[in-house]
Amino acid sequence: MSSALQLTCHWPNANNEHGAPMLWLGTWLVGTRGEEGDWFHSERGAAISQHAVPQGATGLRVRRWPNEGLEPEYVDLVPVPRGAVLVDKLPFERPQSFSMLAAHHATAQPDPV
Repeated sequence: MSSALQLTCHWPNANNEHGAPMLWLGTWLVGTRGEEGDWFHSERGAAISQHAVPQGATGLRVRRWPNEGLEPEYVDLVPVPRGAVLVDKLPFERPQSFSMLAAHHATAQPDPV
């Protein structure tokens, strides 16, 4: 019997603002500053997915695209949860442990005047 940690995610059947099935992306977090590793789920609509947690994973990031013309919303879960993750219960509206804005602004070029 394997002693590897397993993760089960319940991805909801939700529509985006355009009426299409929501796009969901799950990635592993590695390191201590929210660095992303490999992705483990990328689909639209409802699904239940099971994943072996890779060695070195410190957490996971779940993204959703409520409007495909804008940046996704995301939630960081640190440490890796044990058991099932009910994605529709995650707090997408609150500030996260690792801000993706700092990395975005560091690489963004100023608007021409």
